[in-house]
Amino acid sequence: MSDPTDPFADIAAALPTFEDDAEAMMSLREQAMRDPLMGAPMDVAGPGEPEEMIEPGGWHTAGYLDRRTGLPSNCPVKSLGQGSDGESFYFLNTLGSVHVLAPNAGKGHIDALFAGRGLYLSWAWPRWSAPKKGLSYVTNWEAEQARQALFAACAYKGTFELEDRVRGRGAWRDDDGSLIYHAGDAVWIAGRWRPPGEYGRFIYPGRPRIGRPGERYEVAGEGSPGDLLFQALQSWNWDRGELDARLALGWLMTGLVGGALEQRPVAYIVGTEGAGKSTLQKLLRLVMNGALVSTSNTTQAGIYQKVRQDSIAVMVDELEAKEDTRTTDKILELARIAYSGDKMQRGGKDGVGQEFAVMSSFLFSSIALPAMDAQDASRMAVLMMRERVKPAKGEKPVDVLKDLGLRDGAKAQAVGRHLLRRMFKWMERWDALRDVMRETLLAAGHEDRAADTFGALMAGCHVALSDDMPGKADLAQWTAWLSADQLAETATREKTWRRCFTHMLQAQPDVYRSYAKKSVAAYIEAWRDKGHVDDVLVRLPEVGLSVSWPKGAPEGDFLSARLFVPAKHPALHTLFAGTPWAGRMAAPGPWAGVLRQMPRELWENGKCDKGLDRKASGIFINLAEALEA
Repeated sequence: MSDPTDPFADIAAALPTFEDDAEAMMSLREQAMRDPLMGAPMDVAGPGEPEEMIEPGGWHTAGYLDRRTGLPSNCPVKSLGQGSDGESFYFLNTLGSVHVLAPNAGKGHIDALFAGRGLYLSWAWPRWSAPKKGLSYVTNWEAEQARQALFAACAYKGTFELEDRVRGRGAWRDDDGSLIYHAGDAVWIAGRWRPPGEYGRFIYPGRPRIGRPGERYEVAGEGSPGDLLFQALQSWNWDRGELDARLALGWLMTGLVGGALEQRPVAYIVGTEGAGKSTLQKLLRLVMNGALVSTSNTTQAGIYQKVRQDSIAVMVDELEAKEDTRTTDKILELARIAYSGDKMQRGGKDGVGQEFAVMSSFLFSSIALPAMDAQDASRMAVLMMRERVKPAKGEKPVDVLKDLGLRDGAKAQAVGRHLLRRMFKWMERWDALRDVMRETLLAAGHEDRAADTFGALMAGCHVALSDDMPGKADLAQWTAWLSADQLAETATREKTWRRCFTHMLQAQPDVYRSYAKKSVAAYIEAWRDKGHVDDVLVRLPEVGLSVSWPKGAPEGDFLSARLFVPAKHPALHTLFAGTPWAGRMAAPGPWAGVLRQMPRELWENGKCDKGLDRKASGIFINLAEALEA
């Protein structure tokens, strides 16, 4: 009998087992027990037909074969197709995993494909003894016949590309928008659990199991698992208090079904030593029930090798700010691609590139936030942890996780299953909920990307804590929490063109090292404030820039001046060295394209018409207006 004081007892007791929710899916051992002894007939049933005893090798003449592949209709191995290289033959083996055979596959390779079903091979492709007194008996199985039949089945299925067809563990969307969830050893599709296999256009191979949702939908409210987890998250000393706890909860909810969402917001937790990052990560690992790749000191390739075709979440610890940012940049690039589920390319065997989609939600943590591009920062919520508040002298430390029962791994996992069940239920309304949150943020002054990111986190938090769509009061509270001009992620975020423009003005090039003024900005400020235009006319060309005035405007007038930025110039290439806008020497630099992203009224295309290269192409920037924009 369950403990009435334990809110998790009934949930844990109701967790579905493999047998409870998939009676039709027998274990491999149970399937093997139905295989006949060597030489004996096998019970075989055609579609809608009663079972019939079929002698070894007699399935073909009896008509018990798959009309598309030519394999026995009850074959435990499924052909997927032939690789485009002509050298790879793809199957689902007896465990439902993707298995590849080469053209020279021998008996041992086929044995491995049929592992656990060895007696089936001797029934399907029997090797008969020489007749003795008019009788023959089965002695083994014919590898040559089996290989020919298996390879022919792949050819009949057509070309197979692993990256395009395979969906690993985690959540996905069906063609009709409904949820598909691959738990490793079973697939939730069309409203019920099924064994791993081929469904529609996709392959859902057998993989190590991850947690499935709780059997029953538990209503929200005080004391519910969602509420208890929210209380637990509030026990950390977040910089923005309740808001950061809610955003952390929202990330967890979106991470549970990341592959089924249009956007997968990134969360970055920053916290000093003693803030409790490790404890939080342990709690998240338990609640995610195995649907999480947790790693540290890794690389982009290392993450891909762990995730493969899965859509489960990824947690990267210790992504510290370092002088050499190349590894960090690549990992952040992977998270950026995963945000919208885009595809990326990587090298493959024999020099053949491979393309794959990244569908995981990412969470990072470190002591310091590393340098990152605006395109990466715009896709994440940054949650800052401060050191835990120490109890006053003589007071006993408060252990909120223990008080809530969440230091018990089984109970924490039960919470995760409950929350996953809530996401299953809410997926029917997810798009509508996300749109309500997104529109609320847009009306409050947020740009599209911020509305996508924080709207999804808001929706995830709401699913964990509520059974109904948000009301006006809920939306008003979120608007107050996520004020566009107060939220650190948006209030301090600069557009890329502004960062490029600012760098061009404030960088200190070597050519100015011996001068009193060290930057372009210093010369422009002296001109604007003190009228020193002569220095501008002399010094700016030393870094590839120049100043001019439209026809009819008085020369030297700051308000009408135009700053000419050439599309290519060796001095500008040096000025932008070490930035994403440097480009290659003697080629047009990326800086011109980025600066064209500023408001259209601030610039126009044109040619220098000065100096040695009067035909140099570039852009004219309305200097005074651009500085105020």
